[in-house]
Formats: sequence, structure tokens, C-alpha cells
Amino acid sequence: MRRLWRAAVLAAVLACAVAGSAYAQGYWVSDNGSWRFMSDGSNPSWLSNGWYWLDGDGDGVSECYYFNAEGYMLADTVTPDNCRVNADGAWIDDAGNVQTRMTGPLGYIQSSQPGPLAGGQQAAEQGPSATGTGPLGTGVPAPEAAQPGGGPVGPGAGSGGEAQTPAAGSGPLGPLGIIPSGSAETSGTQSEAEVVEEQPAATGRVIDPARPMVALTYDDGPQTDAGNRIMDTLAQYGAKATFFLVGDRCASRAAEVQRMAAEGHEIGNHTYQHKYLQKLGAEQIRYQIDQGSAAIAAAGGVTPTLVRLPGGNVNSTVRANVNYPMIQWSIDTRDWEHRNAQKTINEVLSKVRDGDIVLMHELYGATATATETIVPELVARGYQLVTVSEMAQAKGVQLEPGQLYYSFR
Repeated sequence: MRRLWRAAVLAAVLACAVAGSAYAQGYWVSDNGSWRFMSDGSNPSWLSNGWYWLDGDGDGVSECYYFNAEGYMLADTVTPDNCRVNADGAWIDDAGNVQTRMTGPLGYIQSSQPGPLAGGQQAAEQGPSATGTGPLGTGVPAPEAAQPGGGPVGPGAGSGGEAQTPAAGSGPLGPLGIIPSGSAETSGTQSEAEVVEEQPAATGRVIDPARPMVALTYDDGPQTDAGNRIMDTLAQYGAKATFFLVGDRCASRAAEVQRMAAEGHEIGNHTYQHKYLQKLGAEQIRYQIDQGSAAIAAAGGVTPTLVRLPGGNVNSTVRANVNYPMIQWSIDTRDWEHRNAQKTINEVLSKVRDGDIVLMHELYGATATATETIVPELVARGYQLVTVSEMAQAKGVQLEPGQLYYSFR
């Protein structure tokens, strides 16, 4: 009854709030006595092939559930990686205690591991079962999902994409972000160093500070055609990027901004109207920054924590009135000038080094085409493709308001 009551209350709340929430996406489905979870994003699909943090009983706290290759949640058993789940499907420790974490924004979890959801290749025709489907993306559980017992109920309320595959016998990795240097994952020996937890925008991915990494950044969006092509490529290779968006372009392209957030990319502020801030007074500068952040939050449900100055132009007035870390770049592709995919490719691949921040622009089809070559080549060279904040943390840099950052070498 506790589950039923909570599910009913949460459903009622979400039904009223969903129009203003970009993150109320996905729902539980009862299927022949088993449970499944349908995510609603750019490629609606069943969660599968691993662990996912989801709110299973509507109490605002995430539990960890394991879904098999067919998309069914395991319950009252031992998972393939030797972890235990109880009768409700939640991961438990040896004492039977459910392992939980506080949730972030309402939303489904984007898997970081190989598999249909992570690669965006789940067949669209798979769809939800005939029972308990409910409307896609409403965030309201299907009627069958409100049954007490037998599994979780209510919409998944994850924390911004924190799905992970647990190490064998260790249980889910939880909010793991950075492997400490000298850990078993990097050196092959056991380390007592604590895992460093990622910032709230964490994608649940594991980032190894001992391996090279690059932050690809895209300015001037959202631009739906090029932006979705770029994100398709990033998804194919498990890569993340940082998109610096112009605020007054977001409302008309909200679906693209929501996809960026749902897939774990970082969204930064590129001002409200792409004004060159060094030409403005203090009040106008603050307006461009504040309105830019507000517009992005309204469209995508996330509030930027980073700023990129249009043109990279800065003076003392700008620094005094932009109360965010200001992200510059170490590789300028000048793609806006030549709009030639091969020139962009050459500029990146001939100069890239560990810790670089690469400047590109989302406006151009040529840049999307270049990305389709740059991303797989960087991955083949052993680079981790990370967001700006992920790279700063991995390199041990605390981003400070009012400071300029060109790279993390």
C-alpha cells in the first residue's frame, strides 16, 4: 500500500508539472509479471544491459536496478556480475540493505556502457508492451505500474544519467566519476584512495586521469540539424561534449537542448544575444549572462555553470561582472571562417594534446561532418572525450568564477 500511495501521489504531481519539466521522461511497465522501464529521449527504448539508478517507489530516492539484454528487470536473484537484488529488484548488500542515493532532476538514466541505449541503436519498433504503456514522455506511470509489490512503481527519477556497470562482485559503482591515480583500474593493484565523486552534472561515466582526454566544445547553438548530427556521433562512441548556447535561440529549439541534457552533455552559457561583452557596460553584461542562463534553463531544465565569452573577448569590466568560470580554448578550428570539414579535421588532429579545449561551432553542417571523423579518430588514439567540467575535475582544477581557462594541460 505504501508503494501504491506514493505512486498515486507522484503521478498526480507529475501530471501537473510535466509541461514545465524537461526531465519527466520515461515510465515503468508491468509485462507478464516482470518489470521494464521505457526511456523517452531521442531514441525511445527499453533500459537494458546493466545497472540503472531509478526511483522505484516514488520516495525521491534512487535505488539501483539491473536490466537484462531483453530489457527485463531482475529480481530476487544474483545478477550476472554476482550482485544481489531483492524481490523488488533493488540492489542490496550482504546484510540485505538496499543501496540508494539521493536523486537529481527527474529523468531517465542514459547508460554509459555499450549496448542499445548507450549507442542510440535500440530498434524503435520494440516499443513498450501492450499492457501498461501510457503516453511516452509524460512521466506518469502506466496504470499497471501502480500495483503494490512485485517490483518498482512510478516514473524513474534518476540523477542525470548515472547508469553504470558494477565491477564483478562489488555491486553497482554508484556515483563514480573519476578513478584515482594508482587505483586498481589504472595500475592493476589495489588502492585505498577514495573514488572522487563527479559534479552534479555527472554522467555516471568512469574517467581515468592517467589517460589523455580532450574537451570538444561547440558554440552558437542550438542549431537542430548540425547539433543532432554531432550528438549522434558522440553517442555512437560514448563521448560527451560541451555546448555553449545562445539564450535567445533556445526556446524555438527546446527539444535539442533537452536532448543535450538527457544525454549527459554539458551546457554552457554563450550569452543571451551573442553580444561582445567588452563593448558593454556592467549592467548590460549582467543582463546578457543572467538572461542567457534563464533561457537555457527554461528550454532544457539545466542551469549553466560555465560561460564562454563571444569571440573570447574580455576586459576588466567583463571579469568583474561575469560571476562564472570563463572557458576559452587551446585549439581554434576557425570553422566559422572557412566552413570546410577537412580543414577543421586537420586543425584538430594535427595539434591535439592531452588537456586541450577545442573550439568549434554548432551552426555548420561542415562542422558536423568534421565531427564524424574527429571523434572516432581521437577515440582510436586513446583520448577520452569529456566535458569541460569533467576534464577540470580529472586534472584536479577547481573552476573559479571570474577566471579564464584555456586548457587543462
